[in-house]
Amino acid sequence: MASMAKYKATLRAQTRRRAVAHEANFLNITAMMDMMTIILVFLLKSMSASSANMPQTSDLSLPVSILNSQANQEGIQVVVSRDRIMVNGKELGNIQVPGCFNSVGDAPKAGEPYKLVFCPGDSAHGFDAKFKARGTASDLEIKDLFNAMELPVKVAQANADRKPKGQQAIEAMILFDRYTSYRVMTEVMFTLGQAKVSKFHFLAMSGKSQGK
Repeated sequence: MASMAKYKATLRAQTRRRAVAHEANFLNITAMMDMMTIILVFLLKSMSASSANMPQTSDLSLPVSILNSQANQEGIQVVVSRDRIMVNGKELGNIQVPGCFNSVGDAPKAGEPYKLVFCPGDSAHGFDAKFKARGTASDLEIKDLFNAMELPVKVAQANADRKPKGQQAIEAMILFDRYTSYRVMTEVMFTLGQAKVSKFHFLAMSGKSQGK
């Protein structure tokens, strides 16, 4: 009959032989939440436009302003050039921007001095009816622009919700070509308002004040 000492030694040997390395069989939810929060903040910041990366294109000549106020640093970027509309750098399909000129050749080239141009402000000189939400020329809402604002507005709203009360407005930085008609400006701003943008910033090139 085996002694107690031999029995214990055999039991320890069997325990060591059958032992396996510890392996985690559960998920650490706290660590995963921290990781997802960091990724979400990164995505929100990367999708927010900045006045430091505004596009400069051949069909966009910014107006000149004598004001010296600093440009806003964040907001949804909306560019209205002579030929197209872009939201945060993404062009809106085949939408056509009404021009102030009878032909492309009449438009001043980039860098040429500004010339006074009369652009009628009635509905006939706005966006074509096929681009409107209600299919009429008198309508002010541009369908493709409104749809393109859905995702940027959601991102801006998420950013705004993290700010102190009173600083939660959804903002847009708008670049109009200097020859954009008043009617086109009205329709663009109305559409942005319908998309829940409540604060506008208009960007212009800095110029010198003229002496009196």
